[in-house]
Amino acid sequence: MPTLNLEYYRKQAKSLLHFAQTGDAAALERIALHRGNVDPAQVKLHDAQLAIAREQGFASWPKFREFVEQSGLDDQSLVDAFIDAATSDLNRADELLAANPKIGRAGFYVSLVLGNSRQVGRAVGKSPQLATRKSGPQKCEPLVYTCFSRYANPATSKRAAGLVETARVLLRHGADPNTTIVTEDFPDSPLSCLYAATGLNNNVALGRLLLESGANPNDGESLYQSTEHPDLECMKLLLRHGASTDGNILRHMLDREDAEGVRLLVAAGANPNEVAWAVWRGRSAAVIGALLDAGADPNEPRLHLESPYAMALRNGQHDVAELLAARGADTTTTELDRYLAASDTTPPPSDVDWQGRERLLSDLAMNHRTAAVRALLAAGAPIDSRGEHGGTALHWACWKGYADLVELLLNAGASLTIEDHSFHATPAGWLDHGRRTCHEGGGDYDAVARLLGVSS
Repeated sequence: MPTLNLEYYRKQAKSLLHFAQTGDAAALERIALHRGNVDPAQVKLHDAQLAIAREQGFASWPKFREFVEQSGLDDQSLVDAFIDAATSDLNRADELLAANPKIGRAGFYVSLVLGNSRQVGRAVGKSPQLATRKSGPQKCEPLVYTCFSRYANPATSKRAAGLVETARVLLRHGADPNTTIVTEDFPDSPLSCLYAATGLNNNVALGRLLLESGANPNDGESLYQSTEHPDLECMKLLLRHGASTDGNILRHMLDREDAEGVRLLVAAGANPNEVAWAVWRGRSAAVIGALLDAGADPNEPRLHLESPYAMALRNGQHDVAELLAARGADTTTTELDRYLAASDTTPPPSDVDWQGRERLLSDLAMNHRTAAVRALLAAGAPIDSRGEHGGTALHWACWKGYADLVELLLNAGASLTIEDHSFHATPAGWLDHGRRTCHEGGGDYDAVARLLGVSS
């Protein structure tokens, strides 16, 4: 790891000087950004030192040297680790900053993620190219550092306003509001700064600044991810700026309970014919009613060859079933549907044909229908039958932290080692992922971990 001392950076400057004097194009470009075009034969050490200092966010080599000598930071990797944490893990970033307060003064890229707009303004004022050039520890444009900084979330950071001003400085100096970054997880789906502002950080002011500067609201992610925020302000902002409701936007909105969000999307043009999906996701009569009021067909499209009414009935969503019946839904049901609706009050049907019904058990587990799961098992449902993503009922119960269901399924012989089809993970893997990313509430992940015999 390189140490943050003058000897390291002196060597960097000498190496840059050597390559520039031999005519290396990349080295000459680095120097030209801060000194202008120069003849390789005329490049001097102070030119290379200036380039090194400017790349670290300092106006001159003497100012950079002074910081290095006075900072007390003895490891450049610590600064890089902080910048990485600031754009991925706010708690870790806070821990690093609290333990090493002088990181806060460690140059241009730290200023970008902390929202020190004055220092950023000074740096790009002296070297305007800094505002648009891919550089720094993550080799991306400065606007990316600022918008993806977890300090930009107003709900969790007091630095959010400073990051808006930092973005304003960068945009004023030529930064592209449609700048994107490609990640290892999604190499074919670049993520935009607008997505970071709205979908990731729920920062309305930052999103508005980008949109007013020309950001494209139809970047494939921003509106979709904005549906996850309870206040819906970023979603409303994107809709006002022309974000399209095509695709799976409404379905994603239906992944959680929010009747207002549903009404906003259908009013903006989303196709309301998602009644079956809403029932499958366990949504309330208020949400189903919002779809029906917008013109949705209570019978179509069917999901997994099942009618919305039948799904609601066996899910125990009796108020939804009554609403659908009142609005003209097909009320045809099977013996198994009626049995599940009655749960434990009637004897299970005999000789159930499970072909075509394989996903029932996992669907009921996903919606925390414990009584119906118990009834289905009593009727002979295969314990490890698969549903969405090829996950079993135990996978889904683990992902949502439903301890009562996990205990029921384990007692019934559910496999702990079976892997789903989409992610090739065991139920314990879904537990770990659900603990970190499932925000539907009500789960007791510690209790599930104890039942599975894994670390919590």
